[in-house]
This record gives sequence, structure tokens and C-alpha cells, in this order.
Amino acid sequence: MNARKVALECLLTLSHSSASIASVVDSAYERYAINGRERRFINGLVYGVIRWQRQLDWVLDQFINPRFQLNARHRNILRLGAFQLLHLDGIPAHAAIFETVQLATSQLRQNKRRKTAGFINAVLRSVQREGTALTYPPLDTNPTEHIAFSLSYPTWLVKRWLETRGVSWTLAFCRASNQIAPLALRVNTLLTKREEICQSLVASGIPATASKVAPDGITLENRAITAFDAAGEGTLKDILNREDVYVQDESAMLVAHLLSPEDAEYIVDLCAAPGGKTTHLAHLMGNAGKIVAVDMSAEKIALLERNCRRVGARNVETQVMDGTKADLGFIKTADAVLIDAPCSGFGTLRRHPDIRWNKTLKQVHALSEVQYNLLRNAAKHIKPGGVLVYSTCSIEPIENEEVVQRFLTDFPMWTVEDAKDFLPDIPPSVITPQGFIQTFPHEHGIDGAFAARLRRVSAK
Repeated sequence: MNARKVALECLLTLSHSSASIASVVDSAYERYAINGRERRFINGLVYGVIRWQRQLDWVLDQFINPRFQLNARHRNILRLGAFQLLHLDGIPAHAAIFETVQLATSQLRQNKRRKTAGFINAVLRSVQREGTALTYPPLDTNPTEHIAFSLSYPTWLVKRWLETRGVSWTLAFCRASNQIAPLALRVNTLLTKREEICQSLVASGIPATASKVAPDGITLENRAITAFDAAGEGTLKDILNREDVYVQDESAMLVAHLLSPEDAEYIVDLCAAPGGKTTHLAHLMGNAGKIVAVDMSAEKIALLERNCRRVGARNVETQVMDGTKADLGFIKTADAVLIDAPCSGFGTLRRHPDIRWNKTLKQVHALSEVQYNLLRNAAKHIKPGGVLVYSTCSIEPIENEEVVQRFLTDFPMWTVEDAKDFLPDIPPSVITPQGFIQTFPHEHGIDGAFAARLRRVSAK
């Protein structure tokens, strides 16, 4: 299959489906025999078009008569062409336009082919000539539309961030969240040291550096993709399947350290799949003691179990249950409980650009209720002196500080423990005045995430 045809197929699926971008792309790879370089091109096209969708539509609409109704296929074909013209420097404009026209006309009869080819060609030639010179609504008088159109975000989100964070923060966050995130690896410290993994990757021609935030993290900058190509097909896959590393953003690596599980005998992870934080806890515990990992579906638990086997996390038991409703009496003897709660995921927009189009404010409010219910259901079973770590990959206060403050109001026997006491070597800007962890891509170069460490100080 032609790479652009595969990308278009993925975009059309996403236009009428609630499936995640990753699952749609992975499904396409399974159906067609596509090599590594073409996979990365398809990945770049699909993720790029989804990331820049609002901007692409705004630019295209400057050159299309508003009375002309585009169907989903032609809209996505034009987005593909415009994305290549505006965002991919490595593709000559004439090639991008020619291939896009071919994509639009390959299945048409002769009488429709010429008309469609002329339309697609004319619009994309206009984008080529004038697209980068277009003037967006002014930032000083209309910051919402300026940011929404120029940086490609939903209006409601931009408006919300402007009202709560201000113009400078919103601009910086939106720009950073449009960057492609580097690949981050967590070292399995049961098997090796971070320095040894870095040295072995560099010796193989893969640019790798130790994380400045996570004590067992490594980052592979985006130029490492070129190195993977040079090293040969399968190199990246081989690295990702190794037992001595686990793919995980640096922000997520902080959570297990905040729980400080080294001396714990019994830990419960209530929202455990796919297993990144569960396996990290197991490694920090030296595979001693016991971790009970819980999630809502057998499918998620099966994925978690596979990941545990791959990286040798041997002290993990699993259970399928809904932590908001189930009887959690089994946690009454636990030393610590982790609730890595389901959330909007707005801190991970670099990796999951489709999230911005698939969430509403109503859904965010609903998620905050789920998050609170998880805390409430767990808290009534945790013993005095027990620890509860609450985390999300969100940057929204309604899912983070406000959930914790609501919980503390309703459960006064709990108190916050300052994160800096458990992560003394991380940058001070990662820890809020209240003692929470809060990261942002534009400030720390990692995904946005939140975590709070709570302790039950009394029985009542």
C-alpha cells in the first residue's frame, strides 16, 4: 500500500470513530506489509494531521468557497496535502501536491477525475503560495481565536486556559504540546545501571542521555530515529522489547519514587494497567513483598501481566475490579496504595494529539467525580499510618488539586506529605508550594502530570 493511502485510511477511520490514534495506526500496520521507514512516514502524517487539524482547516478554508461542502474524504486529503506543504520541510512542494492529487483521483472515473484534480491542485497551489503568509486573528485583541487557529486547539480549551492561566502560559503550553516528545526509557535497576544502558545505546549509535528529572530515566531525542534507521531494521523494536528498560515518560517515573516503596511489604495499585508504575514499584521493592495490581477489565490485566513478565516483576498479583465500587477490604493491611486515576490526559498532548479533539468540559467534570470516588472508596479501608499516592497525567486543577482538597475536607484524618522529602534531587520547580508534584512540558520538557502523597494520621 502507498504510505499516503494508508495515512488517509487512518484519518478517515478517526473521523467517524472514537478509537485512539495509536490503535488505528497499529491496526493499519497489521493489515499491510509496511517497513520501518514507511511506518515512520505514515505515523508522521497521521499524527501531524490530527495535531494540526484546526490550523489546517483554517488555512484551507481561506481558499475554498464557503458554499462548497467538502466530504470527509476530500477534507482529509486536503489536510494531508496542506500538512506536507506547511509542516514537512523534507518533501518538495511539487511532490506533495502531485501525490495528493493522485490520492484524490485514483479511484474516480475519467469525467470526475479532471474536475477533482483541478480543484485539489488549485487549493494546494494557493496554500503553497500564500499559506504561510496568512494573518491569524490578532493575539492582543482576540487571543482565543489566535491560539485556537494558529496552534490548533479547541476553542473551549484555549478559552479555559486563558481564563485560568493567562496568555503567556497558554501560548507556551500549547507550543510545547505541539512538539513531538522524545522517547523516554526507565531503567530496570534490578538488572543494570542507568549509566550502562546509556553507554550501550551510545556505542550502538543511538543518542541517549540521562534524565535530569527522573533518577532512573533515559531520554532518546527525536534524532535517534535517524540512528535507528542507520542501525538497521528492528533496532528500535529490539530496544523496546528488552527486559532491562521500560518505555515511560519521565513524569510518570516520579510517581513510584513519591510512594517510596523500598521498605513496604504490601502495596495496592488500584488503576494499574498497562503496568508502568506497577513494574516500577516492583523494581524499587527488589521484587520483595507483594503488590496487588487492580484494573477494570480482564484485557487490561492481561496486558499488565505480559509487561510484568517481560521486565521480571515477580511480586505482582492481579485482580479485575472497579475500584470506585468494589469492596476494597483487602487493602486494610496495605502499607501504601497507589491511585493513578483515569483522567483527561491533557498533559500528554505531545504523545496523544487526538485527546484535544475527543474530550469535553462535561467529560472532565465527570472524570473528577470518578477520581474522587476512587480516593473515597480506598481511604475508608486504609489503616492509620498508611500512605496513599494520587496521580494523574493531567494539568487541570479540577482533576488534581481540587480533587485532593475535596478529599481532605471530607476526610480530615488525612494529611499531605511534602513531595520534596521523598524526591530531594529533582528540580524544585516540579514541586508546588502545597507539596504536590506538577510538571508541564513547556517548563520541564516532560509530560504534564500531577501527584500527591497523603498519609492517614488517625483512625477518625
